[in-house]
This record gives sequence, structure tokens and C-alpha cells, in this order.
Amino acid sequence: MGFDGSEDVLGYWGRNVVEDYHNTLLKKLPSLTAQLSGVKGGNKPPQQPFRLLGSNLRVGQSPPQLPRLPYDGHDHDGQAPPQLPGHRSGRRAAPKVGILGAGVGGLYTALMLDSLDIKYEILEASDRTGGRLFTHKFEDGGKYDYYDVGAMRYPLPKKDENGKYKSGVMKRLGELIEYSKLNDGLAVPLRDTIIDYYYQARTGGTFKYFNSERYQVPLENPDPPNFRAREMGVESEYITAGVDNIAADIVIPFARMIMEDVGLDTNMGKGWDLMMQNDAYSLRAYMSFKYIPSVDLKLPPSHLNTNTINWCETFDKSTGWYDRALTEQVLEALAFARVGSSTFGEIEWKCFDGGSHVLADYMTKYIRSTTEDPNALIRTNKSVKSISQATNGMEVSTWDGSATTYSHVISTIPLPCMRTIDLSAAGLNVMQTTALRKLQYGPSVKVGIRFKTTWWTTRFGIVGGQSFTDLPVRTVVYPSYGVDSDTPSTVLIASYCWTNDAERLGSLISTGKEEYNEQLKELVLRNLADVHGMPYSDLVDEFVEMHAWDWNHDPLTGGAFAFFGPGDFQDLYTSLTAPNANKRLHFAGEAISTRHAWVVGALDSAWRAVFEYLLSSGQHDRIEEFFRLWGTNVEWAQLPTEPPTEDGSGGFDPEDHLLGVHMRYTYAAELTGDIKF
Repeated sequence: MGFDGSEDVLGYWGRNVVEDYHNTLLKKLPSLTAQLSGVKGGNKPPQQPFRLLGSNLRVGQSPPQLPRLPYDGHDHDGQAPPQLPGHRSGRRAAPKVGILGAGVGGLYTALMLDSLDIKYEILEASDRTGGRLFTHKFEDGGKYDYYDVGAMRYPLPKKDENGKYKSGVMKRLGELIEYSKLNDGLAVPLRDTIIDYYYQARTGGTFKYFNSERYQVPLENPDPPNFRAREMGVESEYITAGVDNIAADIVIPFARMIMEDVGLDTNMGKGWDLMMQNDAYSLRAYMSFKYIPSVDLKLPPSHLNTNTINWCETFDKSTGWYDRALTEQVLEALAFARVGSSTFGEIEWKCFDGGSHVLADYMTKYIRSTTEDPNALIRTNKSVKSISQATNGMEVSTWDGSATTYSHVISTIPLPCMRTIDLSAAGLNVMQTTALRKLQYGPSVKVGIRFKTTWWTTRFGIVGGQSFTDLPVRTVVYPSYGVDSDTPSTVLIASYCWTNDAERLGSLISTGKEEYNEQLKELVLRNLADVHGMPYSDLVDEFVEMHAWDWNHDPLTGGAFAFFGPGDFQDLYTSLTAPNANKRLHFAGEAISTRHAWVVGALDSAWRAVFEYLLSSGQHDRIEEFFRLWGTNVEWAQLPTEPPTEDGSGGFDPEDHLLGVHMRYTYAAELTGDIKF
């Protein structure tokens, strides 16, 4: 697939996180070389120096001498390493890998293993595949009467003159869409299901409705009112500067400096260093105690007060959003290409004709086509009860009473759900169990309503885009699909909420009581009427049916997407990018990536988990083919500076890629007792 990760600024971000973690380990292991001098294989440093942006080690410096990785419990000379705690006896390992979860990360893992001719099996707790690629189709509706309950829009990089996706944050997703197994020979190739997504309205004016003031946004030169900002306690000079300019003034300087770190290797990591100096702050705390407005905003040279911060949050994000990490805001700006730098590249908003579940359907159909029994590789309704170390693998028990021992397990289960599984014998260290408990997910709610007509188009000319309000529904999303067909979608995402707004509206969802369903329906319809300035009775007459979903209370997700708090990217994130005690349990999922809330985050973490599996099992002969088929990843793989040989290896030891170095650092800390299982 050829994804090399160039210009993937989030990949470089993740690389820096890992390298900073290594520097932290070095401080804990001052006599590392001496302590490991008696460990077999412990006398070979990585062959290539790494550029460690923003860290203590710089260009030309090599990490210390590190032990070689134990492969399936044995080192290079076939001698067993020191006994690791937590091992238990069990049945002989089946010659296959167990994949937990059939969301997009699990399905992508299966595609990669399939291409390497490695046997696998997927266990999925629900009765369907796709996970948070979840499209609800209204049964009695038309072709386009659906809405994406989960992922719904994709900022893909533009294509070059040869039809190939250019480099960028989302390129791996673009390459998956072009994957030959999902296109060649099919009546409708996956690539042909990609259509435009209108993040902003294609036609018509969407609405803003705050503090009981309504404004229909023109397509050009919008000049909205201040929505009674003075009554919110905001001084006039801040109102003049505007929320968008203030928010950009906070986040964009960080994003731009990080881009400069990556683009031409300028600033020698100054952007990263600055970001890490402020990583412990939430966005709210940074605005309160560190941020000073730029001179060109013509604002007082002082931190922002609480009223001004609340005002910014109301119009910029959702309630409570600013209480999460400043880091998350910068990553989002980079993912959305809100940097204003030509180096970063351009994006095009896209979606799937038929809903995002189309992607999961294509992946599922291919996987099932590779075996005579369509249920052999993807076993649904298999909810995991426990994961335990066995002598030659990992034993996975499910709630239906069955148990299977796999040679290795790659878990794509969302982290909140991992907390509900018995992991007492899984061989996790304290930082790993802490990460499972501590790393935060964000709540999200969507309410889809099917109406009799596309009243938002017939009345207001709206096609695509979003309306925003401080009412409980917060965000209204107009369909981008079917807009030029004879059967346009009559389904509106009448409410899309995050953070505190989602928690509150979510209290009316999935209660099992009709009275609360009716309360939700009336609340949403009244909010829609207020936002659009139309009679509530008109919407009651237009109403056909409603479907609502609260991801926070979905027992198979425990939240919509990873949304870290201050400082979470340091020790907690890095602890889950290494395997368990017997090196046979590997973690994946969008939370274990720098691309939270994006499908590409699940893909990138799955790539890392498969690479980790190949390293842990000593399958170096397959790594070159893995790179050839699925590309590299700037976050975890660094190719040598010397030209590669004909076989693509370049004489470069796979363990010298950053992931191998990372695993060797953590293994070294394990051998010296600094990491205990």
C-alpha cells in the first residue's frame, strides 16, 4: 500500500512521546549497560542513531546497549530468559492469532495477517461487525434514509495526478479505501462509494442560535451578532476580537511550531519542547494561567477570566470540552488541517455512500470469502470474560463458557470495556492497569429523526453543513448524501452532542421507558423549531420516527472516543504500546494512537500491534513483506539512511526501528526490576 507516513505530523508527535518516555527510563536506569552486561544478547546497540526531536538525545547519539527481545519466551540463542511473573500453565497454543473485536481496527488487523498468510480468528461481542462504524437504516425509509451513529466524515488528503493519495494524517485510511482486495473484480469497488461530505453547507444558510438570538449564516462574508455576550460577562474588546480568532490564537502557534519541527527539521524540536512545557494543562487552565493574547488581537496582555473562557467554550466546542488536555486541542487542529501551512497539505471532506458501515461491510465480506465457512474467521456474539497467560500463548475465555488458547492476542477492545474483563492473570504491569483505568474517553450522543420531507432544504435551501446552538441539541447535522438524487435523505441528525452536553441528553436515551422517549422527542423537536425559527407544530406534523444512541452507556464501548486529560500522553499512553509479561498480548485501538476519534487512529494502532506481534514472535522474515504491503509508520518505523538492498532490508535490523527499540527499553527495565509484572 506504500504508506510511508511522510508529512504525518501526528506520527511525529507520537514518536516524540515515545522518545521522551525512553529518556525517562534512562534516568531511572543510570547503570543500564552494567546491569545488563550478563544478559545474553545485551551487548548490541541499535545500528542506526535516531533523531529525537525535543528530547535529551539528539542527532548522532545512539540509545544505550539494550537486550535483544525474547521471541515467544526465548532469546536468540534458544535460552530461556529470566522467569517472568504471572505465567500459568494451559493447553497447547493453537497456531493462530486471536483478534478481539471486529471493529475497523480488528478487521484491519485481519487484513494484514491475511496478507502475510498468518492464521487468525476474530472474537466479536456483538452480532455485527464494524464497532463504531455504525450506520442506522430506518427500515421503512428510502435509499438514503439512514444516519451514521458513529464515524461519519473523513478529512482525506487530496490525490495526486496519478490518482494516489498524497501524504498526510489520514493517508492510511485512503490507502485502505484503495486496497485491491476491496476493489478488484467487484461490481462496485469500495473506492466508488466515496462521495463528498459538506462540512459547511453547499447551499443555503445554516443557523446559529445562542442566548435566544437566531442568525442564519450567509455563504459569504458572515457577520454574526454577539449573541448577548456582554450579558455573559464578556468585555467589548474580546467580543470585537471574536471567539474564532481567540481560539486560533491559542492553538495554532503550537500546531505551527510542531509543523516546523517536522517539515524541514527546523527549530530543532522547539515546538515539541514548548508543547511539553504545557502538557500538564487543560485548555481551560492554560487560558486562565498561561495564555497571553497576541498583540494583533488588540486585547489586554493578561490571562483570560472565567466568563471569557466560558463564552469561548460555548461557541467553539461543547460544555466541558475545555477541561480536557490542551494537547488534544492541538492534535485536533492538526487533524483538521487548521494550521494554515502549505507544508501540511490540503484535505477533502468525504463520506461513504450508504454510510460508514460500508467500509466495514467490504472488509467483512472479503475476510469471510477467504474460507469455506463464512463464520469460521469472525465469531460473533463472543463476549470476552477473561484473558490469561498460558504456557505457550494467551487463553481467552468467553461468557458462553468456551475457552481458546492463541499463540498471540491482539486486543482492539475499547479501553473502558477492557476494565470489565478479568485481566488478573493477563500479565499486566501496574502502569498498564493504571492506563486502562485512567485514560479518558469522551461521551457522545446522536439523535437521528426521519421526517416526511426534506423541510430544511425546501424551506431554507440548506444542503449539507451544520447548525449550532446552546440548547440541549447543541449541533444539527444536515445530510450530505443523496442530495442530488431523486430520493434525497429525509433523515436529520437532529442532535450531535459531546462531553457534558452528551451526558445530560444521554440520560433520556436507552432508559427502556416510553415516557422518556417521548420527553426526548419533544425536547429535540422544540429545540429544532427554535433553531430554525419555525412552529413546533410543523415539526410534529413532519415527524415520522426517531433513533437515538448514547455511546457513553453502550456496554461494548463505554464511550465514543478517546479524549485524554492533561498529561495522559506520557507514561500512560506509552505503557500500552508494549506487550504484557509473556509478550503475547498486544493492545490496539484509536485510544492507543495520536489520532483520537478518527478511524485512521484505529488503523495506525492496528499496524503497530501487528508489527509488535511480528517482533515479539521473531518473524523478521515477514517484516519486510509487511512493510511492502502495508507501508511504514513514521511513529514506529524508521528506515535506514543508507539505500536499501534489493530485498528492501538495507541491512537494517527490524529491532532497530523505534518500536523494537521501545520494546527493548521496556524489556530492559523489566529485567532490571524497574518495570514489574
